[in-house]
Amino acid sequence: MNNPVELAARVYRGEEIEALHYASIAVVDRNGTLTHYLGDPEMVTMTRSCIKPFQLIPLMTTGAADHFGFTPRQLAIMCGSHNGCDRHKDMVLSILDAIGCAPGDLQCGAHWPLGMQERQEFPHEGEETDPVRHNCSGKHAAFLALAKYLGDDVSDYINPDSKTQKMVKQAVSDFCEYPIDKMPTGIDGCSAPNFPLPLVNIARAFMKLANLDTDDLLFRAAITRIRDAMREHPEMVSGRGRFDMALMQSFPDNIVCKVDAESIEGIGLVDPPVGIAVKIHDGNWRALGAICVEVLKQLDIIDKIEHFDYMKKHEQPDVRNARGIVTGRIAGVFRLRKA
Repeated sequence: MNNPVELAARVYRGEEIEALHYASIAVVDRNGTLTHYLGDPEMVTMTRSCIKPFQLIPLMTTGAADHFGFTPRQLAIMCGSHNGCDRHKDMVLSILDAIGCAPGDLQCGAHWPLGMQERQEFPHEGEETDPVRHNCSGKHAAFLALAKYLGDDVSDYINPDSKTQKMVKQAVSDFCEYPIDKMPTGIDGCSAPNFPLPLVNIARAFMKLANLDTDDLLFRAAITRIRDAMREHPEMVSGRGRFDMALMQSFPDNIVCKVDAESIEGIGLVDPPVGIAVKIHDGNWRALGAICVEVLKQLDIIDKIEHFDYMKKHEQPDVRNARGIVTGRIAGVFRLRKA
């Protein structure tokens, strides 16, 4: 069934092909059964930011989130890869203040904030050296909160052998239904532990998150709050100009989604109840939105693109040069296979 090398998108310069992107896709139904695919839906790939919602589960199940009185906005940014704008910085600072930590306690590092990258606005006040503006600072603040609540050494909160990270990894394994002994630990771009998962398991996890589909009452209570926070505050999960925010705005109260640094997108819908995982093999983001829109069109979730204002620019995004001149476009060019 599985062909790991299948063309998913073409990049055009004018009307000529300039580059090709290959992808694997998994689509599951309410029962977690694979219904559609491209390439290898069972390919095991390292995950990055797409698992942030599941890494947050222990903060909820232990009672730490209630102990610190975290709001839905704060929970949303803990799941997010935010733009690093002032309101994102203020939200992360509010979390650190609530737990008695400081920006210097964050071990995520610093980078050119994603929102400034999107706008091609270069740092002018040292934004690229501020760890609070790092897109993963919300997740790291959540790890610090869990470590504080558990009595872990906060200076060691990203150590894979800490109680904090062992609990996080077990929660990801349990919720994604993948054996923990098949999840060797890597080091993420933000220095936190990360793990490999099959695409189909990522799709199932997002279906479960969207539909609160678990018999474990603690998990159900946790993912209810996580899902609702993400849907209510997509601007904290992502940011202006980004695909995740546009997708959640297009399907209010019906979708949760999360992008990944190496071009994975996890999507869960309530109506219809499906989970989707997309992985571009070369890790390049530029075709991810176009491929995701094409998946939603082929599943009849998007009927006419004209009905989805936020999605229009992502269907076949423009390629522009340094002067802003449109030089080409990116188009999804695949057909999903039925499982």
